[in-house]
Amino acid sequence: MSIVSWGQGIRRDLVYCWRSVIASPAFTLVAVASLALGIGANTAIFTFVNAALLKPLPYPEADRIVALEQRPLRGQGTTPVDPRSFLEWKEHARSFESLALAQVIPVNTNGIDAPEQVPGLWTTPELFHVFQVAPMLGRAFSGDSEVVLSYEYWQRRFGGERSALGRSIAAGVGLATVVGVLPAGFRVGTDQIDLYLPMPLDPNKPEAVGSRSFQCFGRLRPGISIEQARAEMTVLASEVGSRYPNEKDWGVVVSSLRDYLVRDHRLVLLVLLGVVSLVLLIACANVAGLLLARGVSRRRELALRASLGASRGKLIQQLFIESFMLACVGGLLGTLLGWLASRALILLSEDAVAFGQMADAQLDGRVLAFTLAISVVAAVFFGLIPAWRSSSFDLQTALKEKGSGARGPERLRSTFVIGEVALAVMLLVGAGLLLRTFSHLLAVDLGFRPEQVLTMRMLVLGDPTHRSSVVESVLDRVENLPQVQAVGTIQFLPLAGSRNNGPFHFLGRPLPADPKDVESDVSTVSRGYFAALGIPVLRGRSFTRQDGMNSPRVALVNQAFVNKYSANHDPIGQQIIGDWANPKPTQIVGVVGDIRHNGLATEPRPTVFLAQAQVPGYITYLVVRTNARPEPLVAAIRKNIEQVDPTQAVTAVQTMQQYVATALARPRLYAWLLGSFAGLALLLAAVGLYGLMAYTVSGRTHEIGIRMALGARPAEVVSSVLMQGMRLTLAGLAVGVTGAIALVRLLASLLYGVGANDFANYAAVAALLAVVALIAVYVPARRASRVDPMVSLRHE
Repeated sequence: MSIVSWGQGIRRDLVYCWRSVIASPAFTLVAVASLALGIGANTAIFTFVNAALLKPLPYPEADRIVALEQRPLRGQGTTPVDPRSFLEWKEHARSFESLALAQVIPVNTNGIDAPEQVPGLWTTPELFHVFQVAPMLGRAFSGDSEVVLSYEYWQRRFGGERSALGRSIAAGVGLATVVGVLPAGFRVGTDQIDLYLPMPLDPNKPEAVGSRSFQCFGRLRPGISIEQARAEMTVLASEVGSRYPNEKDWGVVVSSLRDYLVRDHRLVLLVLLGVVSLVLLIACANVAGLLLARGVSRRRELALRASLGASRGKLIQQLFIESFMLACVGGLLGTLLGWLASRALILLSEDAVAFGQMADAQLDGRVLAFTLAISVVAAVFFGLIPAWRSSSFDLQTALKEKGSGARGPERLRSTFVIGEVALAVMLLVGAGLLLRTFSHLLAVDLGFRPEQVLTMRMLVLGDPTHRSSVVESVLDRVENLPQVQAVGTIQFLPLAGSRNNGPFHFLGRPLPADPKDVESDVSTVSRGYFAALGIPVLRGRSFTRQDGMNSPRVALVNQAFVNKYSANHDPIGQQIIGDWANPKPTQIVGVVGDIRHNGLATEPRPTVFLAQAQVPGYITYLVVRTNARPEPLVAAIRKNIEQVDPTQAVTAVQTMQQYVATALARPRLYAWLLGSFAGLALLLAAVGLYGLMAYTVSGRTHEIGIRMALGARPAEVVSSVLMQGMRLTLAGLAVGVTGAIALVRLLASLLYGVGANDFANYAAVAALLAVVALIAVYVPARRASRVDPMVSLRHE
């Protein structure tokens, strides 16, 4: 056969298949809709998988860029890097071309109309070499009091004028000269930075810039692998620990930059990709079952073509082309649905920060290739088996059949339905666990009252006396505003997970054998803070105006601190000294209730609260409780802050209820997504079950007619069909529960308050599935009970 004649044959088959598809609008609509939903869900999630895990990072030789963190040798997890360790690594490590230390900080600067607070990166000059980026204008900084602008900030603040170079702008406590502008779109990881500032890291006094709170990035030397760098850093960390006692309990973790950036999102993205793959499998099984049933009804038509000379291969080709046509239409609609769904997910997940870098989630060539690939795979999956089975028949028998009474490969169609039900069970179990997790998080006792509380962030710079004075003056002014019940400040708001911690010991008690055995979190708060947030003072007193810079150092502790370290002693009046900033003997004067500071799912940790007036911080969140809606007070509070410090910029203005809602955004989104996909899977499984039973009833019309003619009651017919459908459902449920046990193990890190083998969840899924299956099976069962025996027998 020539290529021309083969092509003409294909064209004739396409025309014939198109007419066949158009002639069955109900079948076509269900098949295309099933595929479009399955392919669309896969396209939407793959858009984020591609952006986070597959798309090349936008740096030259990005595979040579690594992130370094420290880890406790006797604990789990990782922490940011200490400047002392960084300097030792920089001097002695031979695996890296360069190492850079960096910290994201808010920066007060002079905006167009008023002071503004922008994100800045405090960093060593090596950062630009690590990421292989050079300013598009000017140069990188080489000394103090210089600043490099991001392209976006340059456009926004200076209108893209070259005259910005050499200009002086406020950057923190003083002025800095603009020496360069970075290329458009450059960012360090996922952080959007406006100003890049030189870090004054003194090798003789590295602790002056802070402690273990910095990011560290490095560029590997050519030919050096990450494994080699890890081996060297393990040895080097031990050597650093032997020279500096504070570093002896810390190791080093070296990760590729991609692994470092996506570690909070990788598991969720892969789980969601697996989930939508199951949805597509259900859709394919659904369409395959429909095609098998349709093939039975078309057996006489196919037999007629075979009698006219069409080979079995030709029949399979025709049927497969029909399947491929359905897959193409479903793929096109799925691409559109996937794009719309990905845009919707970006809007829904802005607060949740659930999928990494959203700006890179685009419908690019890789996503389109993926959609094309799964459309082809879907066509092969649901097309070949029905085509093979439908083309296998006895010619003489098929020509005698009327079509409607033909009994097809019910065992294979039943297998498809069981598989659909099983996959739907797996997704429903996972969705149920995430929904219960979200429910438990909603019921968590926060330890504070977020109602009618307003928060905003200030950045107070200068020496400690100045910082303390500014905060006290702001508190004096704001607490005198109408409708203000209480006002206070804290360095980091609850639930954020941002915290300082370190070892301490009680004066007058034996020193612990290992300082790490006695440690606590440390938070800096002002007078009025506990009242403003509704945190109860259980014993002793709170901070007062008398607890100033020159007064004896005092502290409050939470109940978790008392339970762990002072259960047999009254903590009030005891003195502690900790490995914190400017350590001094500090007397405990009060005990407060526990709050969820490190996240909703994290139990309260022992915490020491220091007085802002005595140990003033830089980042300060103002917390204001009002006796009415707090939003109308924003302008008045801003005005009072400006009167205290005209250079002060205020940002992150929101109510505490909005803040708590943001903390719930990610688990809410995960529950909503998996619940939506599970609901879609359940719908597709119900359609598949309904289709199977409807075609089964159609094929058993003659049998049912005989039974009813012999005296069978309609209720018996209904019961028979229902039992057949529910047996398939129970089989799918049994298989699905087994698969669900494996699936929920992947979700364990996302769960809170529920176990992976939660019986109530499985029972609820079984009940829901039973109800949906009964509804899906009852309609064809009811139709079967209304068969007129005489009409059925006369028709046959």
